[in-house]
Amino acid sequence: MKAIDDLFNEIHLKRALRAWNLMAARKSSPRKIRLLKKTKQASPLPAWIILKTKRTVRTNPKRRAWRSTDVEVG
Repeated sequence: MKAIDDLFNEIHLKRALRAWNLMAARKSSPRKIRLLKKTKQASPLPAWIILKTKRTVRTNPKRRAWRSTDVEVG
């Protein structure tokens, strides 16, 4: 299970660094960190959670649509 967690964290780190490089340079670092956190929170559920719960949990209840809801991070 440790190897899966390490792989999961590595994937999230790569995705965060890619998003960091795509953001505008005029944003401050704390604001970028807050935006990255909101981006991670809006991600779908991993497939292994759906399989582990035998499909009782299928969607992320806190999923946020990027266009229809404002993030309000400052």
